Amino acid sequence: MTSPGIDLDTTPDAPAAVLADLRIHREAARTAEVQIMVDAIGWAAMHSVDSLTQAATLPGTEGAVAIAGEGAPLVAEFAIAELAAVLGRSTDSGRIWLGQVMECRYRLPRTWAGLTAGRVQPWQARRIAEATLGLSWEAAAWVDRQLAPVAHKVGPAQLDRTIAEALTRFDPDRAQAQAQAARECRYVTVETRHVTTDGCVQLHGILDLADALDLDDALHAVATTLAQLGSTDSLDVRRAKALGEIARNDLTLNLTSDSDKQTEEPGDARVPVPRRQVVLYAHLDVDRSGTPDPFVRIENTRSMITLDQLREWLTIQNTTVTVRPVLDLNQHLETTGYQPSGKLREQVALVNGRCVFPHCTRPARSCDTDHITAHTAHAAGGPTCSCNLAPLCRRHHRIKTHTAWSYDLLDPGVYVWRSPHGLTFHVDPDGTTSIDTTRHPTRP
Repeated sequence: MTSPGIDLDTTPDAPAAVLADLRIHREAARTAEVQIMVDAIGWAAMHSVDSLTQAATLPGTEGAVAIAGEGAPLVAEFAIAELAAVLGRSTDSGRIWLGQVMECRYRLPRTWAGLTAGRVQPWQARRIAEATLGLSWEAAAWVDRQLAPVAHKVGPAQLDRTIAEALTRFDPDRAQAQAQAARECRYVTVETRHVTTDGCVQLHGILDLADALDLDDALHAVATTLAQLGSTDSLDVRRAKALGEIARNDLTLNLTSDSDKQTEEPGDARVPVPRRQVVLYAHLDVDRSGTPDPFVRIENTRSMITLDQLREWLTIQNTTVTVRPVLDLNQHLETTGYQPSGKLREQVALVNGRCVFPHCTRPARSCDTDHITAHTAHAAGGPTCSCNLAPLCRRHHRIKTHTAWSYDLLDPGVYVWRSPHGLTFHVDPDGTTSIDTTRHPTRP
């Protein structure tokens, strides 16, 4: 189902009229979002602990999960997937969103009242709910009393202070533990899932001052050495390259403790610490004339880099390159028995790239290989072949196996899914689209 287009010709000419329309549409959007949250609470109530005896196809395969704080109702595990699909979210994202909504509804009654009355914006209510998820019932109630009257204007700093005070009042041991943990705030993050076409990623972190000074000195020293060896790159580029050189050299450090060194006998050979291997799955397309595409797809980071960048990486010392035979993704492969061959599993992963459940983005290599039509010992069972296998992450594999979710393969990498309540979704390499006609069941 596609969304209707926007007719720009109907936009008012006068600036004041545009602003008036904005206010109307903004309020309509807020009202619609609140109604979505109310509907979600109704869905959760229909799929409580009492519904488990009827939900799954096999008793005992589905459990109730706590997605909100202490005292909020539990929700049937598999019910979240269908709600998330309708909301256009992954199952994980839908679970987080529903947890925030249930937290607000059941543990923050004053904030919920402000939300439904129009005084509190949905995003404000969910932000408070996210902050109180880990609090006790009493602490959450205290936060609700403090923030509900001013929830429409409270900022992140005030929210953090209120949560900290609630912890101090109602859970001092936990507050002390969190304060101790806050002192250990150091981290380093390498954004390997956000790669530019030039093969660069961002790195950020917080270091101890002494470590930061040592790192700065090391970067300066290696950058200077690179310049002496003939590098014409700028100082910033040389410092960035220096970090990679330091990493590759330090991965071979022997971290034997002093006590271990004292027990070594003279002449003992030192066993080197094996170097960690970083594996990239690079896919390069070549046309019929043998000309390579200028861009290379890196499978495990789901990004594109230039062919020149790949060539540069391959010249790094001690780099090992493994060239695998070309696998025909259009070839129909089949094996006897239940388990697919390594070649068939590789083909399924390459064709799809990710879990094929609606809105899921987990990489195919970490997924189970599912039989679309269940494999059985008798002839009616589905074969283990290219046209009957697809990658499903473990959660969605369980959901497909133990509930009424089902799907069919339309073309390689293209699927149509049917939910337990008759909704259908089209999944292809570009994402998920609802293909249901507009149907609004009559409310009782």
